[in-house]
Amino acid sequence: MSVEMRVNGAGPRMQTPVRRDGMNGRSGAGSTPSDRVRWLSFQHGPEDAMLERLQAVAAQPYVDHVLALPDLHQKAAMEVPSSLAIATRDVLVPEFTSVAVNDGMGVIRTDLRERDMTAARIEDLFARVNRHSAAHPLQRNRYSLDHETLCGVLEQGARGALGRYGHEEEILARFECGGAARFGEWTAVRGEVIPWLVDTPMVRNEIGLNFGGNHFLEVQVVDRVASSATASAWGLEAGQVVIMYHLGPGPFSGTLLHHYSRRSKLQSSRVPVFMLSKLLFHFLQRDGWRDPAGTWRRHFRRNGWTPWASRSPEGRLLRAALAMAINYGHAYRLATIAAVRDALAETFGAAVGPRLLCDVPHNGIHLESDGEHETWVARHNACRLQPGAPTIVAGSSDVPSYLGIGGEGDGGRWHSYDHGIGELLASGRLPAGAGTGRGSARYRMRRGPDGGLESRTETPARSPEPIERLMELFEDADVMRPVVRLRPLGTLKN
Repeated sequence: MSVEMRVNGAGPRMQTPVRRDGMNGRSGAGSTPSDRVRWLSFQHGPEDAMLERLQAVAAQPYVDHVLALPDLHQKAAMEVPSSLAIATRDVLVPEFTSVAVNDGMGVIRTDLRERDMTAARIEDLFARVNRHSAAHPLQRNRYSLDHETLCGVLEQGARGALGRYGHEEEILARFECGGAARFGEWTAVRGEVIPWLVDTPMVRNEIGLNFGGNHFLEVQVVDRVASSATASAWGLEAGQVVIMYHLGPGPFSGTLLHHYSRRSKLQSSRVPVFMLSKLLFHFLQRDGWRDPAGTWRRHFRRNGWTPWASRSPEGRLLRAALAMAINYGHAYRLATIAAVRDALAETFGAAVGPRLLCDVPHNGIHLESDGEHETWVARHNACRLQPGAPTIVAGSSDVPSYLGIGGEGDGGRWHSYDHGIGELLASGRLPAGAGTGRGSARYRMRRGPDGGLESRTETPARSPEPIERLMELFEDADVMRPVVRLRPLGTLKN
């Protein structure tokens, strides 16, 4: 099968083949590692060095298959490439996803129009959001949690913070799995979590407003409607303003999961602190001394990939920790939605109808069924494909993003999709030329109540062609159909 696409943004249109799978895509005990590697990409699939990495993962006896996506790339100090989904049988491997499980993106619909979003209004909105962020981990903000609410969040997910942030219960339907994960059964939070994590304010103070690194808060406008029926059903139309966020899961999740495995991406300055905390947790709080060699092997040694039998006592413990980390991430972004709602009301002085359209995570491990058997699917910077549900594919601060609607993924073969096109742009695999129309601005602000604007950088709009090409690829593979294109107007970083 082929897909029609432009090359380098100019010249004649041509037919470019799309590689749909590695070898014949079979899975099972009798297949080879090459058979268990699938990819969805432009032209020729992964380069040789990357394909070798994928085959090395697929060669593990517990791996059912490996799915590589178009934005595939290797990040520094990560155990597996980014834009990857790995399915395993009866085994969980924490290194197959980021330690920041439940990092995610969401889109908040408003009643505002593009004409309402002047540069002054955008800056005022971002300043009102930012002034509630924490300047340091021990500083409380408007959205910080108390101890009781934190414990409720760890067990119930987003539901545990509904009252804290003044949200109605219906918002839970906009979150994946209703904003909660239950991978284990526990009777008390203290049995699976480090006491100082819940008893000290560090993970309760900085909630929902960290837009550092590749995270952002962005004002966007609907500038193209690809499916009027779906857009109308979602309450979207051309010229309407939405707010997109990308952040999470906050300080709790990574700190907790660093206690369960030795990850490559851990700053050397933090190693002694984690070593001491892990020794106390595993050998004093728990019964690690009964099997010291096994405890050391699982939690302290840098293994690259550490398989945990999902039904073993240790596997159940890891499942409980993953569930708590995921639950915290949902509540973290619930705070973000509240902060945007409050800032909109303060900026515009009237109800502007903010309502969450969708919240989509892109890191995690979930138990899933293909109708015949259950597998654990670990995703690293990849989103779970759910037929009929909204999908988010982010562009950049000068390239539009897209909202789509999930397809069947070729009968379930493609169960994941890229959360954005960052590496496709950075590597030049999908070059973006200059575009026309209003550009966007990047606002960099100091965090905290005394923080302010550090810089404002005008960015000319670039062509939407890269995101269009990716959406064509996804549509051709029945991963998703485009619904609306979202052009950035302003982006907050802090």
